[in-house]
Amino acid sequence: MAASFQNIRAIGADGAPIAGERPSADRVSRSVARVHLTVTRRRLSSILAALLIAALCAPSTRALPQAAGRDGFARLPDVTLHYVDWGGTGPVLLFLTGLGDSAHAFDSLAPQFTDRARVLGLTRRGQGKSEAPASGYDPQTLANDIRAFLDLMKIDKATLVGFSAAGSEMTQFASSYSQRVDKLVYLDAVNDYKSGYELATNPRTKYPLPLPEPPGALGQIVRAARLSDSDYSKVSAPALALFVVYDQAYIPADADAELRGRLIRRWEEYGRPFQQQRLTHFVHDMRNGTVIEFHEAEHADFLRTGPVQARAVSEMRQFLFESR
Repeated sequence: MAASFQNIRAIGADGAPIAGERPSADRVSRSVARVHLTVTRRRLSSILAALLIAALCAPSTRALPQAAGRDGFARLPDVTLHYVDWGGTGPVLLFLTGLGDSAHAFDSLAPQFTDRARVLGLTRRGQGKSEAPASGYDPQTLANDIRAFLDLMKIDKATLVGFSAAGSEMTQFASSYSQRVDKLVYLDAVNDYKSGYELATNPRTKYPLPLPEPPGALGQIVRAARLSDSDYSKVSAPALALFVVYDQAYIPADADAELRGRLIRRWEEYGRPFQQQRLTHFVHDMRNGTVIEFHEAEHADFLRTGPVQARAVSEMRQFLFESR
């Protein structure tokens, strides 16, 4: 089924149109609405980190803001999950974490929606204060956990906002329980884990390096997610994807000429095409989607107070509340 959005626009950090600027997916399809956002940063995010771990497939080590919201524990049939309730009234927004994160990772972002919605965050099994059973880390089981949490909280329908690795279970939930989904927001969570793993482990490409294996439950999540790429074709809910686009290879400051050349070649041969492939997959298969490209931004900027988060909040509020 073809996507339903047709408009294409390009904007800068100040919200003004950028003359002559075309989003990177523009040459692929015009079926999904896209905009190009440039937010000036002092340095580019590490391409190695973004593509090596397929958008943070490793425990987060960033400093979290001061805790906010009320902590709770949802005792589901086979696991107890930690959640955070930031309050608010109205339609439910449920934030889903990146790999290794607690729901408190959203403490600077989630409260900015409580004036129009009831805002919750769920820590998936195996992370933070949630229980870590021996199994149950595949996308379908994680999607079932979301359903069981909504049932326990007596929530019929919710908008899911997923960061990074949450894209897999969020897409699975929207496919399996479409009647329970209002809208979807992907915070740099458009990932093709199977394709990324094959790219990194193929002896011919090996871009950029073989993937590391996180220990314990996190490793189980990674291994289960990379068995297949996300299937967006079964999602009917409106979806907004905020997609960080890297425009060049990351070159470490101490790289010698040989390493610099190798990184640039592998980026052009494999890194840039794979980035485009992930975006193209979403554009072609998501029925009712909008893609906003963030250039010169970093993967975790959505979770940090700053210009990227501020712009993301503006776009999300328009998508969530003004398009009803």
